[in-house]
Amino acid sequence: MFGLLQKDPLLTAKDMCRGLSLPYGKYGAYVNNCKSFWKSNYGNERGSKCSIHAWRGWCYVPDGVDRARALSVGWVCSRARNRWLLWKDRLGRLQWFETGRVNLYVRRPANLGRAYQLVCNGFSFTGLITDVKVLEGILAGVRFKGAHYVFETEHQLPRLVVDLFSKSNGVVIKVGDASHPNGIEVVTCYPDWAERNERMLEEIRGLVKNSSYDKDYLRKSDYVV
Repeated sequence: MFGLLQKDPLLTAKDMCRGLSLPYGKYGAYVNNCKSFWKSNYGNERGSKCSIHAWRGWCYVPDGVDRARALSVGWVCSRARNRWLLWKDRLGRLQWFETGRVNLYVRRPANLGRAYQLVCNGFSFTGLITDVKVLEGILAGVRFKGAHYVFETEHQLPRLVVDLFSKSNGVVIKVGDASHPNGIEVVTCYPDWAERNERMLEEIRGLVKNSSYDKDYLRKSDYVV
């Protein structure tokens, strides 16, 4: 009986009775109680098996980094109007804009360590940035933008998309998608409004730090961020 549930935990008591050649009217309640016992056993719980299929982020590079020299060390100029530069390797790719913003796209298996390594490959190992403190500042500024998580199940799921929280929280849930018919996909994206607010707060901190006011009045306790 438990062997059937191990193969298919969604079986009903009627299905199990049919598989065991038992009359449902006589053994239905007993089989249902056995199924409840099996589900309540912590050893039979289905743990979430998650794989990250994509990881996106961003950071900013100081103005002093030579974009013209980057073209001679492996970066490629795109045909876009904003003339962003492209870096690609086995870990993923970087998009470097004239504003100093760098978009990160990390290939799976994605994690923050691989994102750091990708930045180092594009800027440090190419010789564009030789100051360790500058590089540490860039790595400290790496921020999460979005990721694609897939939770595989043992059965094909009905097609469903839940995008109710996409604008407010940046979360979209897809079930039974054509790319992963047996999976639950969670697509997360750091909302644009939150990114803009974070950038604005950083600019305000920079203005306050560089202001000519007496620093005795600039106490952390006076500001709530």
